[in-house]
Amino acid sequence: MKLIFARIVAVCAFSAVFAACAARSETPLPAAPAPDVAPSNVAPSDVESAATARILSYHLMPLRSRGPLMGVEGDRKIRYPADLVRRKGPIMTAAASFNIYVNCSTGGESCWGDPEGFEKNLTGSGFAALLKQYTQSPPSGYTFGGVFNVKYHTFTKLFYQNDLLAVLHAALVRNGKKAGYSNMYHIFLPKGTDTCFDRTRSCYSPNHPSTNKFCAYHESVKFDDVPDTVIASVEPYQKEGFCASRASSGATALTNSTASTLAHEVFESITDPGPAFAWFNFTFYSEVADLCETFQWKISVGGTAYSLQPMYSNKYHACAAGP
Repeated sequence: MKLIFARIVAVCAFSAVFAACAARSETPLPAAPAPDVAPSNVAPSDVESAATARILSYHLMPLRSRGPLMGVEGDRKIRYPADLVRRKGPIMTAAASFNIYVNCSTGGESCWGDPEGFEKNLTGSGFAALLKQYTQSPPSGYTFGGVFNVKYHTFTKLFYQNDLLAVLHAALVRNGKKAGYSNMYHIFLPKGTDTCFDRTRSCYSPNHPSTNKFCAYHESVKFDDVPDTVIASVEPYQKEGFCASRASSGATALTNSTASTLAHEVFESITDPGPAFAWFNFTFYSEVADLCETFQWKISVGGTAYSLQPMYSNKYHACAAGP
């Protein structure tokens, strides 16, 4: 897989609570290893397309800190030295979310809680209305598009980037190659599987703490046979360690763990999808969700009470759960 990073946003230790780092490079990275897979409903053409795909940008969600902010229920008085600023990169003024469920034979609800219910509740909600200050668009434009179940097995239960790109391409083909800045794809990985960036020790690997660096990430990708840029996120199983959320009156701990990280990636994909910077905080090298990810608030979305992280609001100069 050819990796050309027009914009890379990685993780670095900026402070004990907020950690995110941005960088850009035009230097190609080493090629990805050959796929170690026995694909099921991923075609050979999907594997071939993954090998030539270019990741234009990515942004990692760091592990949530167990520091003093964890569990605080919504102190809106906390302020930061810099709001998000607008650069020339694209934003998503309306978008449909498509879920890609990997190796889950019983449906998304049994494997990841209820991501579909959360996405449907998000449409038109007060939580989604927080985005309007950045997109100038109504929250009704962010909708749930549908589901694709993909079987794809690695011999080591470890997904590298080329594996995930093959899965993504398979779903794209089944969805008529819908892409661009009005569609986003979320790749859900089952419990017990890890994912790493090619030829690095930067992984989601809760059973291997030395390489466990992030909870999830979103990215922009270019396939040779897909006309538009593809906006996607990678959503490992979140009810683990520093990625987990607690139960609420309206949702289980599994649903909240999935929904909180999914919200993080959806909001960031909308406001800063890549490859060029759009809405970004250059003081902390952070996107709209990063500064607030160590909180868990009781947030009502579509009438369901979740335990979720809030998002940063330029209007309030602080974390918020609505406009």
